[in-house]
Amino acid sequence: METSKYTTNSETDRVLSVFDTFKKDAENIKTSSANEAERPSQPVLTMSSLGQLGRFGNQIFQYAFLRICAQKSGATVECPPWIGQTLFGHDDAPISKRLPPAIERRDSGKNLFDIIPEFIPYLEKVADAKSSRVEEAKALDCGIVNVDLWGFFQIHTRYLQPYKEEFSLLFQPVSDLKSALEAGLNLLRSKGKTIIGIHIRRSDFITVPLAGFTLVVPSKWYCEWLDGIWGELEDPVLFVCSDDIDSILPDFEKFCPVASRDLNVKLPERIKDLNIEFYIDFFILSNCDVVGISNSIFSFTACMLNKRGKTFVRPHWDFSTKFTVFDPWNSKPLLYLGGERAELSKTFAEALYVTHMTQGIFGVLKLIFIYFPKSRIKMLVLRTYLGYQIDGIVGVVKTLLYTFGWRSVWKTPGLFTRSNF
Repeated sequence: METSKYTTNSETDRVLSVFDTFKKDAENIKTSSANEAERPSQPVLTMSSLGQLGRFGNQIFQYAFLRICAQKSGATVECPPWIGQTLFGHDDAPISKRLPPAIERRDSGKNLFDIIPEFIPYLEKVADAKSSRVEEAKALDCGIVNVDLWGFFQIHTRYLQPYKEEFSLLFQPVSDLKSALEAGLNLLRSKGKTIIGIHIRRSDFITVPLAGFTLVVPSKWYCEWLDGIWGELEDPVLFVCSDDIDSILPDFEKFCPVASRDLNVKLPERIKDLNIEFYIDFFILSNCDVVGISNSIFSFTACMLNKRGKTFVRPHWDFSTKFTVFDPWNSKPLLYLGGERAELSKTFAEALYVTHMTQGIFGVLKLIFIYFPKSRIKMLVLRTYLGYQIDGIVGVVKTLLYTFGWRSVWKTPGLFTRSNF
């Protein structure tokens, strides 16, 4: 099994790399051979984007979806190296052949594959095959075979409830890693009887303000929530994790917060250089008694694996109440602005309002003069790159025409067309 080093770049910084990786892998995989033609075809389900399309929390949903669908249909799972092989001991076969893309379709609203019009034509060209769209609930129920799954598969968790035990078993740390993590967890538990875990996400939640799910919650709001429950808990101790831990911890000083670096976790020597310190936070969150998370798949999936927790709380878009209690096994993994409308992107006005409410005037100024123009440039660069890969200069022209309002330009039938799953 190939050892995979975890990539810590944000999802938005990794979008281009997933296309490069897919193209290189596709070029290296032989789709047919004399030997293959001679032996019977076995049902296979692949996910060539695993480990590249989204960070750890996304990978949890993706791999679970892949394994459950494959089990339903009796297919063999094939996937590229990803960090779960190191953490959980999975040893699936590498991808042996290129299969037609099967792309997720959301029940309501658009997803990434819909708002980037070049995305699907690019996948079809590289795969040299027509794509199909996957209805997630149907695929979980019936299975799907001989396709390459593309998507985040963050389905409402009520559809995953029948597979709750299987889901949990998929994501148990290997023995030597688990021993190290439990030593740190025991040290934390020695400090109190009720462990409260808080996850605060910053990074791309600040730099990508137009995304429909990015909600930067001020530390003050979490402190107010803690003030309301602290006296009701038996000997509470606070565990805080964040991608900006140094600036976050002082905000919780009165609660004497503990961070993962205080737990003296000694990772196994064989994985010390693989950038998996984030998993210490994830494991602790999955063992807390009370958990307050961000609107983040990372901490949401930790709650799904938490069998000890009594209360789970997360921020929502009603700023008058700020937080809401949720059931990890009967909830939407992400809460989008707009509720049931669930738009993937905020309007500029919505982004200004949310930023002002959560980050104040300085946050608004950064949005206007830094993050908004940068996000627009990044999106145009990505789409231009895909347009060129699809159809050279003609593809670039199509992308520019689409950007200036000619929305039908990428819907013109070409070499491949989309079909429904």
